[in-house]
Amino acid sequence: MNKRKYEFALELYREMQTKKFSKVSISDICENMKCSRQSFYYYFNTIEDCLSYYIRENFKSQIKEDYIISDIFNYFDNNLEFVKMCNDDSKAKPLFWDGLFIYVKKMLDLIYSKNIVEYIVLYSEQKDALTSFYVAGILEIAKTYANNLVPTSKEKCISYCRSIIGSGEDTRQMILRFNR
Repeated sequence: MNKRKYEFALELYREMQTKKFSKVSISDICENMKCSRQSFYYYFNTIEDCLSYYIRENFKSQIKEDYIISDIFNYFDNNLEFVKMCNDDSKAKPLFWDGLFIYVKKMLDLIYSKNIVEYIVLYSEQKDALTSFYVAGILEIAKTYANNLVPTSKEKCISYCRSIIGSGEDTRQMILRFNR
């Protein structure tokens, strides 16, 4: 991770603690960091890129391959303030949820590539469809949990997500159907 790049993203996060993302400007960030706007643009094209970077780095540090489902829900518990900040802002909300979708999808692709031999021979479009299907189901439950739409325990949400993915054998059977 590039330290200076992350400092910009962290400053954006600090700004979001006092105002909505849609109200934060690059000038605010640069003023607080006592640097020029050119420094910001060296690392990011837009402020949205900066938030997307912060989100990705945040996911990388807290959602691991071995415990992906439980880590997603632990992430919400450990970052409640940030998740709420993103969900309450119309510009930040899609960046957050799209970022989580992309990250979890990459993680599932990695898990399946390592653990299910039949997955490797799928066309990229088939892999994309399979992982998108599972991630969409997981994120529907995650959104319900993160937004407190239904009073459901974290353990119950994790159980629902595990049932969506099923066992490795369930996934293997779906992959074999793709190959027919």
